[in-house]
Amino acid sequence: MPALRTIRFTIRMFAVLGILCFPAPLTADQLPQEALSTFPADTLQVAFTNLAELRSLPTYPQIRQRILNQQLRAFQDFLRPMGIDPDRDVDEVMVGWRGEIAGPAGYLGLAAGRFQPDLVQKYFDSTNLPTREYAGTNLYAFGSGNDPGDLFFTFLNGSIAAFGRLPDLKAMLDARQGSANALNANADFVNWEGELEGTAPQWGILNGKSVSNLAGLWLAGGNKNVDLSSLSRSVRALLYRVHWDAGFSSQLILVCDSPDSAAGFAALLNLLQKPPQQPAVAGGTSLPSILQNIDAHRDGARLELDVSGPPEALEQILPAGGGG
Repeated sequence: MPALRTIRFTIRMFAVLGILCFPAPLTADQLPQEALSTFPADTLQVAFTNLAELRSLPTYPQIRQRILNQQLRAFQDFLRPMGIDPDRDVDEVMVGWRGEIAGPAGYLGLAAGRFQPDLVQKYFDSTNLPTREYAGTNLYAFGSGNDPGDLFFTFLNGSIAAFGRLPDLKAMLDARQGSANALNANADFVNWEGELEGTAPQWGILNGKSVSNLAGLWLAGGNKNVDLSSLSRSVRALLYRVHWDAGFSSQLILVCDSPDSAAGFAALLNLLQKPPQQPAVAGGTSLPSILQNIDAHRDGARLELDVSGPPEALEQILPAGGGG
């Protein structure tokens, strides 16, 4: 019996050591919840991408060109000598913006996958690449480490990496450690994330002011008589989800402050769409062509828009930075 107890104790010790040394990977779509508890409370937009699901699609090479801007492609190449191949080791990514316009810079984010922090530390030690220390965490620089636009990254554990400009990465660590409010203090964002989670390989949330800026991109260079200021006052958020096959299909959900606001925006959208078999009026409609034949319907204070097209057409409604 003493021997049996010793064997059981030894098994339990190995199990504990296994958990400590090899943390269990996140299950699908757990990363968004991690992000809400890590992103600072002033985050205005978020975009989630399930890379593991997208990699299985025949159109992934086209999708990859869209979701990886030049800086992120260079960042991937930078990581490979350290034993991290993002095309193989990263399964999910969630990025956020603290500004009102999503784009290829100024983002912060989390990545879930399989990482080896010790190898990265050894690589930086051997190459004398720049590092910083903050809140007991090593921050690794992609670049000189002195440029305000330089990207930094760190590992929260063997399954989660965090990245962003230095002030943003520090803000994430502060929020995660509880010394500053995180985005999960915003009940609306928590509810919207719960609504979108698990529904598509790509989805995102934009707040009201950000929606106004996005609509401005839709109308850029076209009709100058449309007043978009009411968008930031009457729209609480834009939720979107994107599915992929040979092309994409997307659902955009405009969350308004009242049914009347949703009806007003539905009327505006109808006005801006080019009537079929009629020439454009002077000044023309300024909506992107992909939005000319969208299927729109109201559900109370929500206006839901369904749109689909080839992969490259997604650029017309969601900027590359906002697609994850």
